Amino acid sequence: MRNKIILIATILLTIVCTIVVYILLFEEQNALFYINVGIACFAEIILLANIPILSSGKLLTIKNASLSISLNLFAIVIFLWTTGCSLLMKQDGNLKILYIGLLIIITILFVINGAIIIIASEVAEKQAKNIQSTIENKKIFSIAIDSYWIETRNGLENINSDWKDKTLQSFKIVLDKISMIPSNKLDKHSDIANELTRELNEIHDLFQKVATEEETSEFQSCITLKISHLKNYIQTIKSSL
Repeated sequence: MRNKIILIATILLTIVCTIVVYILLFEEQNALFYINVGIACFAEIILLANIPILSSGKLLTIKNASLSISLNLFAIVIFLWTTGCSLLMKQDGNLKILYIGLLIIITILFVINGAIIIIASEVAEKQAKNIQSTIENKKIFSIAIDSYWIETRNGLENINSDWKDKTLQSFKIVLDKISMIPSNKLDKHSDIANELTRELNEIHDLFQKVATEEETSEFQSCITLKISHLKNYIQTIKSSL
């Protein structure tokens, strides 16, 4: 609220100062005087009102930033156009050129702003879809990792050994490292995602054999080696993701 009051007070003070300056510049208060005062005040209001938008993290969206910049340029152009025409023509001269120029500038503004709104909307929509897709992929990825862990832990529930405790601990660390990989990066590197899936499936199958077979020493050794290999592979691919 305080910032709004300061902004309004600044705009009003600027407008008053502008009117005083133009009264001193113009010998008489004719149509050209009022046009210059109106355009100058209008440009100042646009420029000052856009400051909170361009300086606020919450308000500074692609659409707002694009519109604010185009409005600022519009304000500067019409001010320069009006001032330039006023300096070149006599105070009682024909104002047709001034009016035509303003009309062209306003028309161009509407065209540009219309294009900006369309483009910004498309960009925002695309970003929203990408974010939604990333969230959904992350959920699916997390569910898959949790599934590997739950099935493996439950499958070895009836086995009591130091190997089981150490191996499950190592496997959980590996799964945690995989789950921390951003899913959008895995989407861009399908070969890495496929390799991780293949490795996890092989480890999962070996765990199933340990849970069901009588002779498990060979399978246990393979699991230990594969978990170690997978851990090293994850460490290696971090630099390429």
